[in-house]
Amino acid sequence: MEQNVVKASGVRQIFVVWAEVADPPSAESFFENSQKNIRGYNNNGTEDPPLDLQFLRVKDSLNSRFLPIDNLTGDAVFMVDDDIEVSCSSLNESFKAWGENPDALVGYYPRIHTAKVNKKKKDSIVYHTWVSVFFRQTFSMILTKACFMHKKYLALYSNSNVHPTAITEYVDDKFNCEDIAMALLVSNATKNSNSIGHVYTEGSAQDLGLFGGISTGSDHFTSRTDCLTDLISIYKDHGWGMPLYDLSLQDVSWLNHFPGYWWQTGPSGIFEWFPSADIFQ
Repeated sequence: MEQNVVKASGVRQIFVVWAEVADPPSAESFFENSQKNIRGYNNNGTEDPPLDLQFLRVKDSLNSRFLPIDNLTGDAVFMVDDDIEVSCSSLNESFKAWGENPDALVGYYPRIHTAKVNKKKKDSIVYHTWVSVFFRQTFSMILTKACFMHKKYLALYSNSNVHPTAITEYVDDKFNCEDIAMALLVSNATKNSNSIGHVYTEGSAQDLGLFGGISTGSDHFTSRTDCLTDLISIYKDHGWGMPLYDLSLQDVSWLNHFPGYWWQTGPSGIFEWFPSADIFQ
């Protein structure tokens, strides 16, 4: 992923969230396997300036990826997991989409929720992936595994007045669902405004860790549904109501296909089609 970030025009800074015990590599060696002179050219036709690469030493917590960054110079932050690879063209298109929707999470992995009464006759909020998004033509979340966001959301995530500590404690306890927590935060911040909270940008995004990460376990969908249900209950306990709201996949997608049939919208990667357990949720 690092070569594509370097090549993309407009990139000014790269911050690596480093929670390892060992010291991080030097900035000089970080791109040692990259080709030389791979910086792009901006809209004025001049070469982009050198990158500012910094490692952020943090504690081993999934919440740490959303800590505010003191010396961040721009408003747009591209948040990406270390096992996701996004093409340069897709990265540039998503930045354009974010420029039109600066209050939104703009990215490649849309998800949807549905309300359901479980076997214990308790209300649950069910987590669904691309398969359901496509056939329902509706989504309500963009995952932060690869997305643009405004830097203000980093500050809000750490602000207990708008993002209860019960949520960050839950993420630490489960070691999961920080992406859902951020999606809920953005939805809650935009649900009563004229801004859109989530925008899907169809592109080329590969999940290189698909078959080895925490999202591949047999209980993945159950745990994600539990996360949604539990985290949304925290919002309701604070009197804020349901933070999520439905968005039309066709209307809130950045890339439009001619002549505009609903079935022309595709996923960002072919493996988005294969979490078959989603069908039975």
